Amino acid sequence: MRTESFIDSFCAQTGIAVDSDLPEAVWRSAGRAFQHYAVRRKSHRNSAPRRILADFLIGAHALHHGYKLLTLDDRLYRTAFPRLQILTV
Repeated sequence: MRTESFIDSFCAQTGIAVDSDLPEAVWRSAGRAFQHYAVRRKSHRNSAPRRILADFLIGAHALHHGYKLLTLDDRLYRTAFPRLQILTV
């Protein structure tokens, strides 16, 4: 089990920071991307795992701030946020 102190140390060592400020533009961008996703999913009767709004908040936040996004699921973010810089593992 990871402790809070372990996570704090890991974040400090890797330069990862928590940004809890989500401007309205991020929420609106995430909402639009989620809506487009929902329409695509419904029209294709996709059996892939369902996504939640938080996935789109992550992408919108990264795009808004000009961050690169490290993900194992680049397909979702490339479709929802074509201008987002994505790094894959």
